[in-house]
Amino acid sequence: MALHMLKLCVGVSEIEELESWVKDCRAGRDTLDHTTRMFPKRRDEILKGGSLYWVIRGMILCRQPIADL
Repeated sequence: MALHMLKLCVGVSEIEELESWVKDCRAGRDTLDHTTRMFPKRRDEILKGGSLYWVIRGMILCRQPIADL
């Protein structure tokens, strides 16, 4: 069973701001590398179809599939 992650999107108030940030960070690459402070302990479960859900203004508004850790 897949395990998902939640990430607070601090400093962003609209989905369009997150889209713009992601586009800038990818800079022509196929994937986005996002570093977190702590490495997930349940890596294998996350890689079985898990997603990163972005919390914007207290609501889960965006989902990104996790390709690798």
